[in-house]
Amino acid sequence: MRMKKTIPKYTVIKDTREKEGYHFKEYDQCSGMVVETMKTGDYTVKGLEDVLCIERKASVAEISNNLGRKKSAFLAEMDRMKSFEHSFMVLEFSMTDVLEFPKGSNIPISKQRQTRITGKYILKSLLEFQINYGINIIFCDSKYNAFLVTNSIFKRLNEHFNTIFKVDYE
Repeated sequence: MRMKKTIPKYTVIKDTREKEGYHFKEYDQCSGMVVETMKTGDYTVKGLEDVLCIERKASVAEISNNLGRKKSAFLAEMDRMKSFEHSFMVLEFSMTDVLEFPKGSNIPISKQRQTRITGKYILKSLLEFQINYGINIIFCDSKYNAFLVTNSIFKRLNEHFNTIFKVDYE
């Protein structure tokens, strides 16, 4: 007689407003993906909607826009993310990209001088989200790496919350 560990497959939920994000197909531990309206974040897992929230950021320019013109809505979302036991901001860029902003961004060079938001301000804001809101900030350097990190988060938390131990009498 021994204990056998089983972990059910998880289903990813992608927010309807997330247009350029990730696609999760059925494989290994994942049973695929559904698209639904989410109040907070871009991704979660069915059954973990109240404990897991992932916000994806594709570029430094996107987060600079969130901290500029869209600041009140973005801060409201960060405030909602506070209530999640596991909240993550997965960034598809590097710390260097942040610190050198707006250089290297998709903002035209002619408009970069007019940009009020600096890389140091973005870094300050990201650290404040981590410290004050408990949001895990993960620099992934690329969309592919961010997808792998997001999928790994799903696997680990699915295992954490859904591991079932059964007695095997063989």
